[in-house]
Amino acid sequence: MAKDALVNLDFVISQGSYLVMSGWVAHKSLSINQDSLLVTQADNKVETSIFSFQRDDVAQRLGLTNDENCFGFILVIDQFAGSIDSLSFEHSNTVFPLSKLRYRQAGNVAEILSHVPDKNEEARAFVQGHGLKLDKSNAGKAIIRHRDKDVEKIKQLLQSVDIAKTGALESLGIDVLPEIQRIWRAKQSKNTGSELKTYGGLTGITKASVVIPLYGRYDFMQHQLANFSADPFMEQVEVIYVLDDPALQREVLITAYGLFQTFKYPFKLVLSERNRGFAGANNLGVEFATSEHLLLLNSDILPCLNGWLDQYLVQFESLTDVGILGATLIYEDNTIQHAGMEFREDSHYPGIWMNHHPFKGVPVDLVSLDDVIATSNTTGACMLMKTTLYRELEGFDPIYVLGDFEDSDLCLKVINHGLKIYVSGTTRLYHLERLSQDLVDSGDWKFKLTLANGVYQANKWRSLIQEVAV
Repeated sequence: MAKDALVNLDFVISQGSYLVMSGWVAHKSLSINQDSLLVTQADNKVETSIFSFQRDDVAQRLGLTNDENCFGFILVIDQFAGSIDSLSFEHSNTVFPLSKLRYRQAGNVAEILSHVPDKNEEARAFVQGHGLKLDKSNAGKAIIRHRDKDVEKIKQLLQSVDIAKTGALESLGIDVLPEIQRIWRAKQSKNTGSELKTYGGLTGITKASVVIPLYGRYDFMQHQLANFSADPFMEQVEVIYVLDDPALQREVLITAYGLFQTFKYPFKLVLSERNRGFAGANNLGVEFATSEHLLLLNSDILPCLNGWLDQYLVQFESLTDVGILGATLIYEDNTIQHAGMEFREDSHYPGIWMNHHPFKGVPVDLVSLDDVIATSNTTGACMLMKTTLYRELEGFDPIYVLGDFEDSDLCLKVINHGLKIYVSGTTRLYHLERLSQDLVDSGDWKFKLTLANGVYQANKWRSLIQEVAV
């Protein structure tokens, strides 16, 4: 019975003394209404006001034949005190602690109302009746989202590490890294569910499959699809977006539908049941790739010119020993972000090799780049390779916790396989570096985690890195 009862929380905002939440409630076999939903705090009922409306998208997705089996809601709590994680939803004898639900903080109440497809005027009157302001400039107070318990465990482990001490890296590798990876492996083992959405369909031969992970920033889809739809060659290309942030599923589905209606450019969208990280999201997307050629691309990569992928593929096919062909990535001011990477031993932490960009920040017009550049390493933001090779090598290694070194690790796999890494000096793309992701947190724990990931890569590939490093 519990599996039949469902609650999803989309948005939360705190304005003045009010807490406003929106989402949907469903039951696969029973009729429900707004009176079916209760909010409790420490087992005590919380007084709420609820506005309900139809959610046909939810009913369709869940395969519900009766529209009385689900409803959307806007819920208002006045004079709210305490942590939002202390609240629970209850319906159909099932409890849903908010501490276990994923949700997004709305910028203002107007943003919540924009997601009410019907009865919008009634919804506006409902929130205004509580004295809530609809001015888009009226931002709510910050609400801390529920923290990932596994990430919190890893942060606590890293807090005990004093990286200034002699022998800190050895201690990190022996005492801390195995436990961090045990937590991360257990987390990754839960990543079993996904769903494929298809918007339109390709006709004819597919020249390449492009896999693009989305996390946090999904608005880049609009800019990429606007570019792709204006490029005749891209009509022969399979584009696969992978949403790696389940909390954004509703917004991304709405966005994807609107973008297809606007640009009429076909693409696929893979919805992951859980956050898998950069490596896991790419690996999931490749499962759905159907072309011989595979391009791994970040969502913040934008083409400079039409026909770029056609040229890129021709260049790839001209190389007899290529494993991965990267591209030249430039910032908006036409300075270089990436034109190949080097393994460079860190002067402060000997024994760890960082991924160094030798041309970074240099105006692209001041550098004489060969058409094809041999390199030991290239960024995962743009990698062209054979789909069969990616699958044979089992793709990115997902054990690098929260990112770092997956791309260099894959390059090392390719080199160890007997193939080479190149970068195209003629295929140039704009890269809005780091804008495609939300940073997890600030503080030195993330730097310690980078060191831990670096220790793992060094232990795994030490002799090969020493062979190819400059």
